[in-house]
Amino acid sequence: MDIQVDTGSATAKLAALPDKVRAGVREAVQAGALKLLSKVQQKVSGDVLQVRSGALLNSLHETGLSDSGDTFSDGVTTDAALKYTRIQEYGGKIEVPEIAPVNARALAFEYGGKVVFAMKAAAHVVEIPEHSFMRSSLAEIAPEIVDSIRKVVAEAAHG
Repeated sequence: MDIQVDTGSATAKLAALPDKVRAGVREAVQAGALKLLSKVQQKVSGDVLQVRSGALLNSLHETGLSDSGDTFSDGVTTDAALKYTRIQEYGGKIEVPEIAPVNARALAFEYGGKVVFAMKAAAHVVEIPEHSFMRSSLAEIAPEIVDSIRKVVAEAAHG
């Protein structure tokens, strides 16, 4: 008795598995970055920060998918020229020097809901509380991204 097993289709399926998994993971990583971008934009549109000029909101973008052979990465970034981005995300202190009028006889500014006039403003420290919009968004979205990658791998292994 002679038994022959055609392993061609199984071999082809196994050979295609890494490409299928890679393609699926690529898509999941990029989709995750786009979800993250959407979440961050939501937070800087009123959930965590209020829109004033729109500069921060307009500077947010996906970094673009990077494929180094065995690692995929993608993310969200903002324009580094926006100096206030970091202090809004992490909080911190700003040392304000004494301010005196240059082109007028007095300074005018709003304080406590009223317009105040002063000959000078003393040096002082302003403490900015943390208003995390990037890290908190990632913490919220990360489990969903990980689950989608696991699902892709599981489907490729069983499909």
